[in-house]
Amino acid sequence: MLEKFERFTQRAKSFQPKVSIRKRGQIALNSGAIQKFGLEKYNYVVLFMSKDRQKIAIMFTNDRNEEGAIKLLKRQGNFSFSAKSFCDFYGIDCSQTRSYDAEWIAKEHAIVIDISKK
Repeated sequence: MLEKFERFTQRAKSFQPKVSIRKRGQIALNSGAIQKFGLEKYNYVVLFMSKDRQKIAIMFTNDRNEEGAIKLLKRQGNFSFSAKSFCDFYGIDCSQTRSYDAEWIAKEHAIVIDISKK
């Protein structure tokens, strides 16, 4: 009877794509974002802030010479990068870790998060 079913074996992983701004200004991408958006093929990010300062865009690239490029640190289960200067410049509170839903903008190779939603 179970031959028409698919066994689920992916325990302890989140498939909801999330971006976290951690203490001290590190930005992390969970395994859901990495898998859903195919981020393993990128090595750098470039950060953008919306003019109303409500959203952050993270553009993914492999061009280390791209203006503002930051090296993407790849670890088992998540990717991260340092964004302390970005957080300081825009006054983003990073005194405690906060997570946000990630929206993929395929045309721009970018993730957008709404930091006004806490």
